[in-house]
Amino acid sequence: MNREPLALGTDPGSMAGAHSSRQRLADLVLTTNYRQRRCLRMLLLTAMVYGVCVALMAYGAVEGIFELLPVYWLSVLILLSTLLFYGIIRSGLNLRADEPTLAFPQALVAQSLAAGAYAFSGPVHPAVLMLFPLIMVFGMFDMKVRHARILTAYSIAIVGALILWRVNERPDIYPARLELIYFVMLATVLPAISQLSVLLSTMRRRLKTQKAELEKAMLHIQDMATHDELTGLSNRRHILDQLNQYALRQARGGPSFYVALADLDHFKRINDVHGHAVGDEALLTFARQALEQLRNTDAIGRWGGEEFLLLMPETPPGDPNVGLERLRANLASCEASDSVAGLHVLFSAGLSRYRDGEAVEATIERADRAMYAAKAAGRNRTVAL
Repeated sequence: MNREPLALGTDPGSMAGAHSSRQRLADLVLTTNYRQRRCLRMLLLTAMVYGVCVALMAYGAVEGIFELLPVYWLSVLILLSTLLFYGIIRSGLNLRADEPTLAFPQALVAQSLAAGAYAFSGPVHPAVLMLFPLIMVFGMFDMKVRHARILTAYSIAIVGALILWRVNERPDIYPARLELIYFVMLATVLPAISQLSVLLSTMRRRLKTQKAELEKAMLHIQDMATHDELTGLSNRRHILDQLNQYALRQARGGPSFYVALADLDHFKRINDVHGHAVGDEALLTFARQALEQLRNTDAIGRWGGEEFLLLMPETPPGDPNVGLERLRANLASCEASDSVAGLHVLFSAGLSRYRDGEAVEATIERADRAMYAAKAAGRNRTVAL
């Protein structure tokens, strides 16, 4: 298949280099931290809106629509506030705050600047009113409910105070009848946006709670899929998966390993005489002691009923039966149940070494035969095949 040629003068190396340079510049300006990057992007978006407002105010001052001095000071304050918040976020100081986005203080400053623009924008001041709900919308996704309500009350109060001032100072430009209409509209719209912020905050909390519950449920399901519910040990499927992984590892030159099958002696008698609750205690006692006495490299799972399968990597010159005998001795010295005095857990075990290239089921079968040989030889012992 023919491919389209690159455009004339296009060098793939230069294109890659340009992309790399842009990426480095973006990382320098916005950092590589995702959350900090998001905060700075929102700030730069706000700065873009500020820039348009400053350009319009400069145009109005040149055309004689606005007074030059208020425009100058508003522009300076906008620049300083933007640089201040950029420095705080870029340096990471915002991470010490309860709201790392700094949505609330940024919105307070923005509403104050918008109020200043409203007071000094002369005949076009009604156009400034759209900035107040816009600022509320910018902050509503990250602000707490309490902060959204404070911001709403502050915005209405400061605009109301400025309207009263300008109506008295310049009634020709700020006529009372129109200003009343503007104020009522603003006092209606801002609380509505604040209420939307409350609803969004509630939804975020609910989604966060549901996500945490879902993650917890998934972990529980995963645990149930790989572990025995009673003993907490690996279940049959999980321990078999581990055996297959060790077989693959040995085929690639990894260490060899042994498989042991341990069966609790006279377990049926424990259930018949003392009840299944005591039988469960005996299983738990064996599981707990096995985890304590076996090596950290060993793995154990409940194979079924009162049978347990042990995976024991070979660590020369150690004998894998040492751990089993240590477990046997420890079980002989501790009682299996709090409710039945003198009850001890005994077990018979069959031990078999995995042979290169064979199926792990063949190793398990040899260990099973060895376990029955241990039973036949009088129980409470280990036989190796």
